[in-house]
Amino acid sequence: MRAQLTYRLKRLNRSLRARLCLFSSRFDALGAPSPLLKLEYAAHKESRTLIIFLPGIDDLAEDFERRGFIHELRRAGVAADAIAVDAHFGYYARRVILERVTEDVIASAHASGYEEIWLVGISLGGFGAASYAARHPSHVNGVLLLAPYLGDKPLIDEIVTAGGLDAWDPGQVTHADYPRSLWSWLKRHPSMPGAAPPIYLGYGTGDAFARANALLADVLPERHVFAISGRHDWHTWMQIWRMFLGEWGAHRR
Repeated sequence: MRAQLTYRLKRLNRSLRARLCLFSSRFDALGAPSPLLKLEYAAHKESRTLIIFLPGIDDLAEDFERRGFIHELRRAGVAADAIAVDAHFGYYARRVILERVTEDVIASAHASGYEEIWLVGISLGGFGAASYAARHPSHVNGVLLLAPYLGDKPLIDEIVTAGGLDAWDPGQVTHADYPRSLWSWLKRHPSMPGAAPPIYLGYGTGDAFARANALLADVLPERHVFAISGRHDWHTWMQIWRMFLGEWGAHRR
């Protein structure tokens, strides 16, 4: 009972601090401690495959275990180690998320001998995973984006008005404009299969991000997209996670 109360208070604290940061850039309620906090989950047998989980804006690193993602990974018989990182909004606000993931997670994973590295990101973490793949495509072997945040409404409206990602012209893209830079890379992604990691996408059709996610789904291989009835919640993401593990496991056998 006490542990559950502590957990709920921790999540509430994280959510309130993130909202405060979103309200005004003057607030630095979360900071960006270095190195990133990591929770590690070893497979039952030695593995050269690593899955790195990036949480959403209101979530904690431990949520992937609490919500059953680690259990489902084991139940699916996928021999992979896993790391959940506490990459909260503070790292995004300070624009150091990619640097911290590289130095605190990816570099040590490569040094440890992992031959295959996948990023799995939820919501804000999906934005982080996709942005990482865009900036460092040779560092990872694939990404799974679960209901990813892909930019604010004006940018999504711009792409929709253009007639979709294929027809959209990103215009002048600055390195600091993460969302536009990401979409510019996503537009080029299908034409560079040898140089870019595969992208898998899952989302609920009732999700607030479904409109943006559907734009990305249109340019991905059909078997890489899991669009199901659902909302922006863990129940929906768990269903997609099971579907992805089935597809991933079948592909690996």
